[in-house]
Amino acid sequence: MTIGTELTLGLILNQNSQYISEKVSELGFECNLAVTVGDDIEDIKESLKYATGRSEIVIISGGLGPTDDDLTRAAVAETLGLDLVRDGKLDESSLKFVRKKRTAGIKERLLRQSYIPRGSVPIIPVIGSASGFRIELEMREKYVFCIPGVPKEMKSMMERDVLPFLRELISNRQSRKKVYKIKKKTILTTDISETEIEEKIKEIAIQARNTGINIGITANPGLIKIILISRCKDDDKSEENLKYIEEKISKKIGSAVYGKDDSLISDNLKDAISRTGKCITISTAESITGGLISSIITDTPGSSGFFRGGIIPYSDFAKENLLKINSEIIREKGAVSAEVCLKMAKSVKRLFKSDYAISVTGYAGPDYEDDRLGQVFCCILGPDGFESVYERRFVGTRTEIKFRTTQFVLNKLRNAILEKK
Repeated sequence: MTIGTELTLGLILNQNSQYISEKVSELGFECNLAVTVGDDIEDIKESLKYATGRSEIVIISGGLGPTDDDLTRAAVAETLGLDLVRDGKLDESSLKFVRKKRTAGIKERLLRQSYIPRGSVPIIPVIGSASGFRIELEMREKYVFCIPGVPKEMKSMMERDVLPFLRELISNRQSRKKVYKIKKKTILTTDISETEIEEKIKEIAIQARNTGINIGITANPGLIKIILISRCKDDDKSEENLKYIEEKISKKIGSAVYGKDDSLISDNLKDAISRTGKCITISTAESITGGLISSIITDTPGSSGFFRGGIIPYSDFAKENLLKINSEIIREKGAVSAEVCLKMAKSVKRLFKSDYAISVTGYAGPDYEDDRLGQVFCCILGPDGFESVYERRFVGTRTEIKFRTTQFVLNKLRNAILEKK
């Protein structure tokens, strides 16, 4: 359960719910319910009653601060029929952000954070001032956790207190009896549609279900994830099944697969270079993407070992004066053309003396006619005269077209390096 009117109004992205669900599933628990509730005590109470009726573990994030709209402590206590009592061990953290002025009113407000339901176990914050708590319900091994909503405070309590407790809990259960554990793998793809993937893997999906694996597909512009979820009592068998299905899908999808789990496309580009055993260097000339390709490459630690740099020749002026492209070619062919894209790559390769160079130019919109919007040219130059120019038509918003272009060209570069290995 995540608490906050700012969430229910859509004012901020609810990343806490995603993080908590992901972390508990990694331990082998399955999240069967995710609820977002505004700052209303009756709504919180009703949601908690429903959640405790459906789940063995309830994790509530948010509503634990010192302000009037922080209602989680009171709602949990009322729902479970418990008194709120002050725990003096929490006073120091509750008051730690008071600087010079500490009026009686301010102190009283801050000390609201020291109150927890009677019989609960306090969770002292390392980050922030809002304390959390854990309650074991009357039924054995049924728990409610309350932790802050500020993401860094929430993550701190999850990692230091909640997850270790749950890890031990599931370990004890497994020692008594075999229980189903959840494992997952994610295959990352680009330049392929959700429908194409479903068609290609339909037979593998049947095979997967027969081994206790469900396949889900999540589609985002430029990045489609194939998620494999295994429910199995045997860890080794689960891992074996997941690996088998992952390999079959990757082989079927082919070069559109660029990585797995939480890796970046630039991580996999670095890995491709590493697998060649050579010292390969790269440079970029980005028109349509405005530096996004360089930014994503440099998100990978150690990218300075292969990325020499890039130029953003966004205007015709930059193309002519920085990359020395003849103005007549730009006027005749257009800045968005295969010819200009190729010359951009040749110029930047020469300037940086790199083994590979990539260039992109196109119309990101939205102020273009429909027949031009999303038209993109990408070029890759490499050793021994390697040269490829691609024309693509990407759909979406301006930001989405830029990201699609980046994913596409980096994956093509990755594949080109592996093919020449």
